[in-house]
Amino acid sequence: MNLYQNSPDVSGRDYREDELFLTIENLRSELLEVARERSLSDHTVLELSQRLDGYIVMAQNLMMESLRSRKNAAAPYGKKNKKSQRIRNQAALQQ
Repeated sequence: MNLYQNSPDVSGRDYREDELFLTIENLRSELLEVARERSLSDHTVLELSQRLDGYIVMAQNLMMESLRSRKNAAAPYGKKNKKSQRIRNQAALQQ
């Protein structure tokens, strides 16, 4: 399912994330309203709940992807610095 298929790409990823979180909030509000009027086992309530679950999973995946990319961007420098520091420490001990 492609959530952003028909939406304009105004400012890239931030716009899509904002749209996703807005969609989640709107569905959440709609679900609460419908659930107050109907049974929790009502077909409409269940359908809204499943749609909301799908969007929440998408948001979680985006957040995890963002965290991984930040971690990967920082990791090479951190690992090199730690390794370089270890080598310098070993060299200093040998002298």
